[in-house]
Formats: sequence, C-alpha cells, structure tokens
Amino acid sequence: MNDDILKEILSAYDDADYPEEFSSKYDIMECLSDQNGILTFLVQDHEGTRYVAKCFEKQFPEKAVGNGILTELSHKGLPKYIASYENDEMTVTVREYIEGKSLDRYASEQDISQQETVDICMQLCDILAFLHHRDKPVIHRDIKPQNIIVRSDGSIALIDFDIAREYSNGNDTDTVFFGTRNYAPPEQYGFSQTDARTDIYSLGILLRFLLTGSTKENSSIKVYRPLENIIKKCTGFSPKDRFSDVRQVKKALEKANPKVQKIRAAVIAAAAVAGIVLLIFAGIKIYRHVTDSPFSEDKIPAYITDEEQTREAVKYMKNKYDTDIFNDDTSIADVGDLRRAMIELYGLDRDYVYGINEDMPQENDAYFLPWGWDDKQTLDKEIAVYAAVKVHDPSVVADWSSLKDDNGYYPGVRVAVAFAEEKGILTGINRPGDITLGDMAIILANTDRVFENR
Repeated sequence: MNDDILKEILSAYDDADYPEEFSSKYDIMECLSDQNGILTFLVQDHEGTRYVAKCFEKQFPEKAVGNGILTELSHKGLPKYIASYENDEMTVTVREYIEGKSLDRYASEQDISQQETVDICMQLCDILAFLHHRDKPVIHRDIKPQNIIVRSDGSIALIDFDIAREYSNGNDTDTVFFGTRNYAPPEQYGFSQTDARTDIYSLGILLRFLLTGSTKENSSIKVYRPLENIIKKCTGFSPKDRFSDVRQVKKALEKANPKVQKIRAAVIAAAAVAGIVLLIFAGIKIYRHVTDSPFSEDKIPAYITDEEQTREAVKYMKNKYDTDIFNDDTSIADVGDLRRAMIELYGLDRDYVYGINEDMPQENDAYFLPWGWDDKQTLDKEIAVYAAVKVHDPSVVADWSSLKDDNGYYPGVRVAVAFAEEKGILTGINRPGDITLGDMAIILANTDRVFENR
C-alpha cells in the first residue's frame, strides 16, 4: 500500500484512538487490510522485528468475535500471540508475522504437483486437528488460500482468526454469520451451528482448487478418483454426509497418495542373487526380529509360513487402516468383504463399487467390478488380485497389450494376475478356489507395498 493511502487510513484516527503503550512500542509500516470494520497493520518494534497488529473499535464489539482465541493457542502452524493493548476506544492485538507467501499467490507462481497438494492439505489437517480437539473446539470458519501462508521450507501456517469461534454444544445456530463465498458451507449462513465439519467442507473446496484451479466442480477436468472421492465426502451439502473428523480426512489423503519409502533390503536382495536359501531365510528372520513385522518396510518376504504371513498381514492392515475386516482370518471371504474394503479402506465411492454393468462384463469408468455379483458370492484369489491392483492403478488392468487373445478368463483379471505374479503379490497364497479373509489381507498388504515403492 502506498504512503498516501496509508496516511489516509491513519488520518481517520487521531493519536488518542490507539492505546498509548502500543503507539510507543510499535511503528506502523503498512496497512494489510481494511475490511469488516477491522484494520490490520504490519508493524515493527524498535528492534526491527515485524508483527501483525489488528485494531478493533470497541463501538463494534461483534467485529472482535475471534480476537481472543489465539491468546490460548500454541502450534507451529499458527501465528503466536504477542500482546494486547486497549483504551476506551480501541483494542489492538499483536501477533507473530509469518514470513512466506499466501497459498493463492504460491499456487499462481508454482506448478504444484499432486503430491505437494496432498502434503499441504495434510499439514492443514494437523493444524485443524489441534484446533478441533481442544476442550473448547475452535472452528476457524474461513479456510481459503489467502489465509494459508507457505513458508520457504514448505511448511504452512493458518492465519486470520477474525471470524473463528469456539463450538458450543448448546447452540442450534451461530449468532454471527461470516465467511468467504465459494469456500463457506451452507450452515455458515444460518442453517445450523458451525462445527468441525464446517472447516472440513472448506478444506475440500481448497483441495479442489489446488488440483483444478477452480472452486467449482468441473466434469471436464479429471481428478485422480481417490482424491475426487475425498473432495465429494468433504463437501457434502449436509454436515452428516461429510467426514466427521479432520483426522479421517488426513488418513484418506495418506491412502490416496502414499509416499514412497526407501528400499532397505540390500542384504536380502544380495542373498537372493547369490541363491543361498539358508542365508535368505536367516536374513528374513533377522529382519523380522528387528522390525517386528515383515510388512513394516518396503520388501515382501519370500520365506515365511502361511500362518505367520496371515497373522502379520492382518496386523499390518489393522494398524494401517484401523480396520476389523480381517479379524476372523480363517473365514471364507466373499465379494461383500471385498467391496467393504474398497469403500472403507481405499475411499472408493459406494455407487462406483456397487455399480453393475448389465450389458456385458467389460471395463467401464462407471463400475469398479465388471461383474454384477451378489455380496455373498465367495471370493477367489484372481478377483481379489484384480481389485487390489485396480484400486491402486486402473491402467494396469486396462492394458491388455500383453495378451495374445481375449479368450478365457476375463482379460483384465489375467493381466492383473500376471502383474501380481511378477511383483510377488501372490507370495504365500497357495489355496485353490475360494480364499479366506486372511488370504485377502495378504493380497491387499502385498499390493500396498508394491505400489508404495513404484
């Protein structure tokens, strides 16, 4: 802001308007915003340290609805509270000035990858989880790119708590309605009281903006299906249709875009090349003793008993997805179990998983499985492999170029099984015909590890 505009704003107040202690300690450097009856200044103390000062006229107390919230919060993703000053006319709150770029500016200047988008949203989930899970939950109510600062190291901070509020169990609606158009959910305009799902709605809109450049849904712009499902779940019109906890959003983001782990099985690989089975077996035993789980790293063990592998696979899936699907690991698995896993563990849309192509079995974007099987249909390993591979990368099962013909079992299944055999996904699955829930856990766990390391 140029000096003339700054002088014009400052001329609206005489020296008596500002608390004397504030005026004596800080020099106003720049007016950052003048809206909603709140003046926001960049100020500097006499040692040259910069801060943000928000000035609220006491004749408009409703403008300071979120003013006191930051005084009790301490988190690396939030600006630190410094001090407050007041007199009869005005209250001034001084907060930490966070160096960096607003996310809207950062996005306009950078080609943000899908991985970076997910990383940013996962960081935001951590900040919101801190706010939402306090004894008195804090609802920000204005999640948007302009209120997120990206630091030079890639970490983010959430700013501007002017319309934040503490959630109260006894309220049916909010008493003051604020928000930013396109990012605010329906309840923020008086339909019901805002709660954690209000911020989750805005987070979903933010994710769409970072992936597509727009806050509006656009069918012509294709978004990676698991991320699109997260957006839809976050932005349901009714709060009951959304994720109920931002930690669920983070878990869904982790599943949608798993980070690749470094390969750390050099000893096993060297032993495999040498072909010394005894050394390989010893290496696996040492590996399992150190890690307490053959699935905790990037290598699927080749030598382990069926009972041990089943137990460890069930443990791996339970720890990773917090699921009880595989607890009865000796029971025969059915198509309903598979569909439940695709929806609950991997975030697929229910209509997509249960959609039935009545014309003929074939690949179709509208249906996850090409067959219209009943949930009680028992499950064989080939179908489990097909689903496990497809949920991670549909292009694998859709590429039939390696097949000499399309006769026999459904070609997508044949491609998936060939892929699974090449990658070791079927290691430990020797049962002919129908598989158990434990076998299903092994297939899904092995497939997870393969795709995390592609």
